[in-house]
Amino acid sequence: MLKVNFILILVLITLLQSCSEIAVKKQLMIDPKKELGLSGINISEQVEQAKKIGGKTAEFLATDLFIKANDASVRGDYQTAGQIFSFVAALAPDDIYVKRKLAIEFIRLGELKEAETILETVFLKTGPSDESTGLILAGVYTALEKMTLARETYQKIIDYSDTDSEEACLFLAKSFLQEKKYTDAHSLLSRCEKKNTDEPVYSFYRGKIELERKHKKEANNFFKKALKIDHTYAQAVLALGGGLEEQDNLKGAVKLYKDFLSQDGNEANLPVLSHLVSVLFTMEESKEVLPYAELLSAIDNNDLNLKVRLGLLYSETGRYDEALNLFKGVLAVVPDSDKVIYYLGALSLQTHKISEAVEYYQKIPTSSPLYGDASVQIAQVLEAFAKDDFQVKKFQEVERFNKFIDERSSVNTDLAFDLKMIQANFYEDTMQLKKAIETISIFQSHQHFSESHSYYLASIYEKDGQYIEARKLVQKILDKEPNNPHALNFLGYSYLEKNESMDKAFSYISRAVKLKPKDGYIRDSLAWYYFQVGNFKEALNEAKKAFELVRNDVTITKHLGIIYQRLQNFDKAKEYLSEALSQSKVVTEREDLLKIMADLEKNRLPASIAH
Repeated sequence: MLKVNFILILVLITLLQSCSEIAVKKQLMIDPKKELGLSGINISEQVEQAKKIGGKTAEFLATDLFIKANDASVRGDYQTAGQIFSFVAALAPDDIYVKRKLAIEFIRLGELKEAETILETVFLKTGPSDESTGLILAGVYTALEKMTLARETYQKIIDYSDTDSEEACLFLAKSFLQEKKYTDAHSLLSRCEKKNTDEPVYSFYRGKIELERKHKKEANNFFKKALKIDHTYAQAVLALGGGLEEQDNLKGAVKLYKDFLSQDGNEANLPVLSHLVSVLFTMEESKEVLPYAELLSAIDNNDLNLKVRLGLLYSETGRYDEALNLFKGVLAVVPDSDKVIYYLGALSLQTHKISEAVEYYQKIPTSSPLYGDASVQIAQVLEAFAKDDFQVKKFQEVERFNKFIDERSSVNTDLAFDLKMIQANFYEDTMQLKKAIETISIFQSHQHFSESHSYYLASIYEKDGQYIEARKLVQKILDKEPNNPHALNFLGYSYLEKNESMDKAFSYISRAVKLKPKDGYIRDSLAWYYFQVGNFKEALNEAKKAFELVRNDVTITKHLGIIYQRLQNFDKAKEYLSEALSQSKVVTEREDLLKIMADLEKNRLPASIAH
């Protein structure tokens, strides 16, 4: 496998440095005399004196200067380090290591010509056996666009080694690729591979060459060969998997990554594991991704994004306590994360920790895009408290709810719209219908006021006995869309409830059924029409269809129970009326159902008559 030399990394870092950065460093240069603690003393003179004396004196000064130069280099003060290393080199002119250190400082400063001169001197003396110097020198040649010299240097290193220098071989191959000399690159990598048969890197780079040439099939063959040489070679798997992902063959990529991770020694390979988790997240395979995400998080404990996604997975799979603990841990690291705070609020709400949920949601600042959603969540919690208080004639929570709505509605009109609709729902459920109508009507010109809001307002008008206003509102929808099944159904049912214009009611409802036959609510209207006109068998037939389409609606279930009652099938009537009662959450609805059930028991015959 490719083991990149540390010194080579320095060369690459240098190539990325801009001239402006070097200039800034020079301007901020620390005086090396001060660095040495020799302010006011001519270091050059000291070096010259030490050279004349020689022996331990020169050695002692060189050692002292070397330590200080090395310290400056570690701290990133390459200018000072370079100057001090120059003094050390003067004291120890035959020390190859010092010269190489000096050359590296020049490289870091972008002074490649100076580095080139020093490295040429060193490499001339040491020869190709000094692979590290040769590689640095070849890198400098490449940066200076002296490709011929770079290749000659790499070739010397390769020729000297019995097994071939992996780094020299790869860098030489890359130099051929820069000029699109694909045949030369392939030939070189093939020769190197013959001397290093257990190294997969050569086949891998041959695959990269073919990938660059858009020869995907040939590239994959080389990647597979690399993986066959070394089953732990993750780069080949990632290259193969990347190709599958580009083709949207995510299942194929998942299988490839899983097969790799299932082999001994590969179980915790971070890059492959990361790709597998990413693909499974993309595929929304929550259950399948969970164990891999847990392993990845255990390996890379600092990946907060992964922790958040893992927390969401725990939440989706019902592991709420683990999700809460994970999000709390993330919040300790990033206490201002609005997303994490929001998730904690949602989880607290899901685990019935209502007070904690409200506290979390209230921490989300107005600047956050989640502020609106958090406000809606708080409003819905407070609405539930307010309804409970209203029923027992206590109004502390009602005041709290209304105050919250008023305060947050002042932030912006869009948020005011959402919150006021929640407030209107509270007014409706507590039978303060005129307040509900007033609250909704104010927003009829708002950009988010939709057709469904018009129906909602119309339904409250009807509850309040304002049938004409309700019909006018829905008629406006029908005028724009003559074949709107919901508008037709609403108007038909409105006449039906008042037991007036029954022919018109039937016309509207039957048209709606033809337009949308699979709509349970429309079917229920037709059932109720037949019930009102005394055709109980047809009423039962349509009511059954409605219930099959919508099983959790109180009105539809109640209607079915009432029809069975009228047909004197009291057992069935009680079954569906009881179910409607269990579905109901509104006091007035429950009271109505209890009255019907009481009448049912009162009028029940000695034995139920089967229908």
